[in-house]
Amino acid sequence: MQVDIRQLEEWFASFNEAYFGGGLPVPKFAVGRSRTRLGTLSWKWQGRLFTRRPCGYVLRVSNYYDADERHFKNVLLHEMIHLYVVSEELIDTSPHGVEFRKKMSEINAEGWNVTVSAKMSGAEKAVRERKRRQRVVLAVVMSSGKCLLSVVGRRYVGAVNRAVGRSSGVKSYSWYLSDDDYFADFPVVRTPRGRVVKRETYDRLTASMSLLGER
Repeated sequence: MQVDIRQLEEWFASFNEAYFGGGLPVPKFAVGRSRTRLGTLSWKWQGRLFTRRPCGYVLRVSNYYDADERHFKNVLLHEMIHLYVVSEELIDTSPHGVEFRKKMSEINAEGWNVTVSAKMSGAEKAVRERKRRQRVVLAVVMSSGKCLLSVVGRRYVGAVNRAVGRSSGVKSYSWYLSDDDYFADFPVVRTPRGRVVKRETYDRLTASMSLLGER
């Protein structure tokens, strides 16, 4: 399974009510591809030295590993505990100190398995590394509205990019990295050739891939 931002938003809202009394500030959600960190929480400081407050929270979950829904929810809960400690401005003994562990124990008493580590070394038994080959994918929207996807050989990306950029029939195009098995049967091309797909398929796949660049 892979997680998306919509799922994170829905789970966050449910957990916020269930375990934090609805009091957590809603962060911006992001999905990354970190190999070593399953989840992270970042924030900024607003104000001056003695009156500053945390703000601008970003909660990121890694999609690098295939895992089940429960795994992703445990990772999300881990980062939500960090958000609780930071937003309430609790003074803790360490990043996973007394306050963190107290809240973690409360949540785990409800049947979860939140741990003090969000690094891969502490979760290798819960997930398995994705061994799919990374592909360079060209996504094109034609002036006619047709959507095309193509897997391009890495050595030929520059030449294909120049050729597509000169094409008058191209409305927009983007480059991505993907290990989705959807592309397993795509030929690896050296010239601007692609497979026509439905718009909904195009939108779904491009939303899940790592963007390299667009025009």
